Amino acid sequence: MNVQTVLNIALNALNFAPGLKTKVAAIAAFALAIVAAWNGLAPQIGVDFTVSIPDWLNAAVLALLGVGAANQPKNLPKP
Repeated sequence: MNVQTVLNIALNALNFAPGLKTKVAAIAAFALAIVAAWNGLAPQIGVDFTVSIPDWLNAAVLALLGVGAANQPKNLPKP
């Protein structure tokens, strides 16, 4: 079994809820970006409140976005 076949099997297994998974991950990534922007701005404006995001959550959002992007060509409607 070659590498391409193994990658295709793995991506097919992760291709549950196509479209929904990518949309949820995009919203989560947007929320993480807002938190990162706030954490960078808060000290500059004298606010001591920052939000701590666990690394596993960042990794999960990136993984969902990656799987969604990798499966995008397969999930496009056929012309």
